[in-house]
Amino acid sequence: MGGLLAITAVLLVAAPGDVPRAGAEALEHPLLAMAPTGIEGETTVHAVAEPKVQASRTVRVVSEVLVAAAGGTLTGALGGYLGCLGSLSSVGSCSEGTVAAGGLTGFGIAVAALVPLTGAYFDARGSPWVSWFGEALGAGAALAIGQGSAGRLMWVGPPLMLAGAVLGYELSTSSAPAPRATSVGALSFAPSFGPDGRTGLVVAGRF
Repeated sequence: MGGLLAITAVLLVAAPGDVPRAGAEALEHPLLAMAPTGIEGETTVHAVAEPKVQASRTVRVVSEVLVAAAGGTLTGALGGYLGCLGSLSSVGSCSEGTVAAGGLTGFGIAVAALVPLTGAYFDARGSPWVSWFGEALGAGAALAIGQGSAGRLMWVGPPLMLAGAVLGYELSTSSAPAPRATSVGALSFAPSFGPDGRTGLVVAGRF
């Protein structure tokens, strides 16, 4: 036992710095010694919103024609029916002119509303005013072709009004792509170390 105590004493005297001493409080924490406290970093974040994929003009035009034609047919039939009820004579017959006026009015109102709405659904950004002007030109052409005949006017009026509305809307659309929404920000981070050896990360940013 005495020999072991002598060997231990010799080792302590030869290398006192290699053995930790009890009660030494000035020794730095290993994390504090390995990682410097002045580390800071900054990175830039780019968030880009991709533009919405737009349908082709052919798909848009076909959709405008089909939707407006279907809605115009329903409202035109309702307008013609109401016109017939309002013009019933004593013999129970409807006035052809009143039916034509009610039918074309209902058809025209539906086309004026549905063509711009359908185009806006496809992000066409056309002008409703130009669409309505084209529809009015189609109605004027139908009146010129009908020449006072209510039956002829009912046949040529709806196609010309629909064609004028769709053509006017498509001519007023913009071919420029929609702008891409882009936001740029900066994030900065810095590690922090407490006196008790606990570590943390401080994150700050600006947008």
